[in-house]
Amino acid sequence: MSLKERLKAFIKTTLYPFQQMGMRYIKRSKGRILVGDDMGLGKTIQVLSWLAVNPSKKPVIIITPASAKYNWEDQIKEHTKMKCVVLSGQKPYPITESIAIINYDIISYWKEDLIKFKPCVMVLDECHYVKNRGTKRTKTCKELSRKMMCVVPMSGTPLINGPVEFFPVLNMIDPKEFSSFWKYAFKYCDPKPGWRGRGYDFTGASNLKHLRKRIKPYFFRRTKKQVLKQLPEKRRTILTIDINNTKEYFQAKENFLEWYKEKGNKITKKLKRAQAWVKLGQLKQLVAKGKLKTACQWIDDFLSSTQEKLVVFVYHRKIFNKLIEKYKKIAAVGGKAGKERQRQVKKFQTDPGCTLFIGTIKADKESITLTASSTVLFLELGWTPSEHDQAEDRVNRIGQTDNKINMYYMLGKNTIDQHVWEIIERKRKVINQIMGGKSRSHTHTSFSNIIRLLKGK
Repeated sequence: MSLKERLKAFIKTTLYPFQQMGMRYIKRSKGRILVGDDMGLGKTIQVLSWLAVNPSKKPVIIITPASAKYNWEDQIKEHTKMKCVVLSGQKPYPITESIAIINYDIISYWKEDLIKFKPCVMVLDECHYVKNRGTKRTKTCKELSRKMMCVVPMSGTPLINGPVEFFPVLNMIDPKEFSSFWKYAFKYCDPKPGWRGRGYDFTGASNLKHLRKRIKPYFFRRTKKQVLKQLPEKRRTILTIDINNTKEYFQAKENFLEWYKEKGNKITKKLKRAQAWVKLGQLKQLVAKGKLKTACQWIDDFLSSTQEKLVVFVYHRKIFNKLIEKYKKIAAVGGKAGKERQRQVKKFQTDPGCTLFIGTIKADKESITLTASSTVLFLELGWTPSEHDQAEDRVNRIGQTDNKINMYYMLGKNTIDQHVWEIIERKRKVINQIMGGKSRSHTHTSFSNIIRLLKGK
């Protein structure tokens, strides 16, 4: 069966030509290569497609940051016919599928069970998470890699500060070629005596042309500019994450449903609806509070691992203020009026040191230009499709040909976020079919649908 026939048989999605070429790179390396494409070019689907057309390469463990593990699950369901399980918590339990997805934070607790799982392939998503040799997660991943037939690291920025960070990943890909850290460090890390003669400082760089030539068989990378013509204008990605206040959220949800049930006809329907919308907003804010830690980690990773600027949209003032407090040294701030807002926008557009714009969906979805960025993170959702379309367009200028836009929507797993998104997307499709374009209608999210979904119906 040819590759084209296998893709048709095992993959639900049509790959871009450069993504098919990425699959071929992985195949030629016998599953031992670093996928280094720019952010947004589909590293995930390239690796999944390679796995799907090679069903004998199982079991598989996919190790990823916590913020991305449910995205992997969603991508597997959307693009392939494979099945997977997401592992959670520090206490291991039986692994029920041939593909197991786990986050770096808990990998050391699962080490023995993962060894018993007898995986054939290990995928290291955002492999710069294992750049430090001395951390427990790096040591665990290294030990696991010795049991694998294939090791496929992924990162648009595997090397953030210097060559020393690249060694752990190269050692996992080919432990024979990169067997000695000391030989590698003395050749490529410009060693200097440590403070007061203690040890060595390996934060430098040396013999880079030779290193580039040496790593060529273990690394491929395409930039956005190289494949720009193949990309769609916009790409929306859902980042489903666990919230860290699950108990508080579910208690609040039960309290809301109990309140709604008890009120019945004791108050007018109009007043009841108004109060209920306020309470639903409080549920959304509670979810945002539970996402904040992971969202900040995602923002930090983006800013430290790319040379790009980022726009973040939120909905509630409390969440807005918490982000401003954390990022006030590098951020321009929306939500203002008149000249001050334009001053903040100009700062973001022109100041190289200002790498983040924090805006509110209500106040900043119109009449400003944020085209210094091509990436938007929605930490919270509004209530209508049009709010998001308008906010997205702040970075997407008409007739733009020199860049393509990535939109990330961070949703709390098993929360009101997913219910609202489901309804918004359903409305977006209906509106687009009627209007033949973007969701400019301000059709509001259905109240009754939200109540029904919260009840699990």
